[in-house]
Amino acid sequence: MNNKRNNFYKRLKEIKLAVSYIVLILFSIFAIFPIYYIVVTSLSNLPTLATVSVSSLLPTLQSLDFSNYYNLIFHEPFLTWLTNTLILTGTSTVIGVALSITSGIGLSRMHIPGKKALLYMLLILTMFPFTIMVIPFYFMFSQLHLVNTYIGLIIPYSAGAVIFSSWLIKNYLDLLPKDYEEAAELDGYSKTEALFRILVPMAKPVIIFSALLAFMGPYTDYALAGQLITSPKLYTLAIGMYYVSQGTVTMNYSMFAAFAVLMGLPIFILFFVFQKYLVSGFSLSFYK
Repeated sequence: MNNKRNNFYKRLKEIKLAVSYIVLILFSIFAIFPIYYIVVTSLSNLPTLATVSVSSLLPTLQSLDFSNYYNLIFHEPFLTWLTNTLILTGTSTVIGVALSITSGIGLSRMHIPGKKALLYMLLILTMFPFTIMVIPFYFMFSQLHLVNTYIGLIIPYSAGAVIFSSWLIKNYLDLLPKDYEEAAELDGYSKTEALFRILVPMAKPVIIFSALLAFMGPYTDYALAGQLITSPKLYTLAIGMYYVSQGTVTMNYSMFAAFAVLMGLPIFILFFVFQKYLVSGFSLSFYK
C-alpha cells in the first residue's frame, strides 16, 4: 500500500515538473520570438509587413541579405545619429544621476521640512507619461531659443531622470544602517565625506540601475526629440529610424528591423555587462 502511494506521489511530482518545464518553454518562446522575428526580418528584403510569410521566418543561408545593414552604416548617417544620441543620453544621464544621488541622500539621511509631501509629489510625478510635456516644453524652449540644440533636450531628460531615480536611491539608502557613517565620522570624516565616500559606494547597485534607466529613456525617445530637433545634423537614432524606414508609399519594414537591431545592441551590451547590479538594484530599491 505504501509503495503504491509513494509511486503515486512520485508520478504526480514528475507530472508537475513536466508541466512546469512545458510552461517555461512556452513563455521562453513567447519572449524570444519577437527578437528572432526582428533579426530575421532585418536579414531579408521584405518591403512591407504584408509580405511576411511563414517561409520568410525560416530563412536559408542563401536567402540571408545583409544589404540593409550595409546601407544603414555606409549610405545613411547612422554613425552621426549614434554620436548625437550618445552625447545627449550620456550628458543627461550623468547630470540626472548626480542630482539623483544628492537628492536621494538628502531625502534619506537629512531632516527636510515637508519631506513626506515632497516624496509623495515625486511618486505622483512618475505616474504621468512624459509625452504630455512635449507641447509645453516646445513652447517654453522656443521662447528661450533652445529648439534644435542639445541643451533643449538635456534639460528635460535630466529632470526626468531625477524624478524617478531620487525615489529609487532614497529607498535603497533607507535599508542601509547609519552605523557606517557614524563609524566614519568617528574616524575623522566630516558628515559630507562620510555620506559620499562611504554611503555612495555601498549604493552602487541602485546607482547603476538608475543610470541604466536614465540612459534608456533619452536613448529611445522620439516624442520630445522629434519636436525639438528638426535639423538633420542633430537627428538622434529614434528620429533617424523614422526617417530611413519611410518609403514612398509604405514603410520599409526590413530597413526598420535592421535599424532596430543596431539600435538595440548598445542597450543589450549595457544590460549584459551590468546584469549583476540590475538584479540587486531592482529587487532592493523597490522594497520598502
